[in-house]
Amino acid sequence: MTMNKKILLYRGKQNESVRKASATIRDWAEDLKVGFTEVSDKEEITREKKSTEGEMVLLSLGGDGTFLRAADLIAPFEIPILGINLGKLGFLTALDDSNLREGLNRVFREGFSVKELARLRCRLEPESEKKEEVLTALNEVVVSRGGTTGLAEIELYLDAKKVATYPGDGLIVSTPTGSTAYSLSCGGPLITRNTSAFSITPLNVHKLGLRPIICSDETKMEIKARSPVAVQLDGQDVINLGKSSSVKIDKSPTPTLMVVPGFRDNFFETVRNKLNWDKDRGTRG
Repeated sequence: MTMNKKILLYRGKQNESVRKASATIRDWAEDLKVGFTEVSDKEEITREKKSTEGEMVLLSLGGDGTFLRAADLIAPFEIPILGINLGKLGFLTALDDSNLREGLNRVFREGFSVKELARLRCRLEPESEKKEEVLTALNEVVVSRGGTTGLAEIELYLDAKKVATYPGDGLIVSTPTGSTAYSLSCGGPLITRNTSAFSITPLNVHKLGLRPIICSDETKMEIKARSPVAVQLDGQDVINLGKSSSVKIDKSPTPTLMVVPGFRDNFFETVRNKLNWDKDRGTRG
């Protein structure tokens, strides 16, 4: 088997299991005479992109957190990612470290598809004269009260029309990919990956009538802070904003490209296995 691809590797934690799996991947690439380079930042990826002809695939080695960091790094370069799970859940990954060489051979021998996963573009507008910051996220943007006491008071606008004021812990804006993560644990809906929609899930809102919203992924969202708030993207703290700040969210023009092996192209099979939907609850004694 030969491949006309360059393999990039992004590693998560530097522990023994990661080092062992990295060595397996390196040996596999050398046996196939495939280009192989480890990368850790955008500068290294830029150099590889400029010096490499033909297709490139990034292998993300770790758990879902590693995949999210790799997706953030690679998104501007439109290079597809194959996730290899060394963590606990591994919802975003296609392979694990058991029989890793065999799994890689199967992916590249039997073929795979590349799925476009929508990303959120987040514009942070502080209340002062500070410059606007633009960031993107694959899973979710969370605007919350953070470490402050009392309720967060935030207003939600969709396409410049006010929806409601949310007194509580905040809001989660989620992509279909992120709908199986934080949003789901807070009562948000599960959205299949081929659905062109985003979800907005309240966090412990103090108005019982306010429920999760599903909107088109073409919607322009704005969250206006009426109290100090904290902003997180994909679980990472980004910034604390004062009252009268604004967070504008829409669909990023650049998606994440996910490698999906043909033998794993079943969304609900993944959901059943990872979230234990079919697990027998047992019987009462």
